[in-house]
Amino acid sequence: MRAAPRGLSTRELRAWLAVAACIGVILLFSGDEFSAGSTSRFLGPILRWLIPDLRADTLLVLHLWVRKAAHLSEYAVLGLLAFRALRLSLAISLPRTALLGLVVVLAVSATDELRQSFLSSRTGSIVDVAIDLVGGALGVCLIIALHRAAGIGAPSPEVPRGG
Repeated sequence: MRAAPRGLSTRELRAWLAVAACIGVILLFSGDEFSAGSTSRFLGPILRWLIPDLRADTLLVLHLWVRKAAHLSEYAVLGLLAFRALRLSLAISLPRTALLGLVVVLAVSATDELRQSFLSSRTGSIVDVAIDLVGGALGVCLIIALHRAAGIGAPSPEVPRGG
């Protein structure tokens, strides 16, 4: 006789809601409103205020770097949150949890870049998917390091060997 599947605990539900909220923010930032042309309207003046003698070509490079850093950062947060939700929800090994967390990052990133390829103000980019995966890996590594630094050990109950 099979045991009935258990529902999500409140903690697990909150963890998955955080993942969904992060994905929502990523999708919001990847729309027309946050295209390079739109962000240059507020990033340009900020960068010029910080660095008054900024040349136009240097401004374009800095603008690009800020945008790529945003990719890295938002997907680092997604990787961290996905890892945590998976770790709380599934009794699998740490490496499998990390890999599944990166699969979530890849799925969101690839879907988002595909969506951007249909927007007139955006372009889908495999380079951005790679940046997003690096960000996701940094997020996963960060949460593992934080757990170890805090002496927590495994972020979820012990998983049997081979799990």
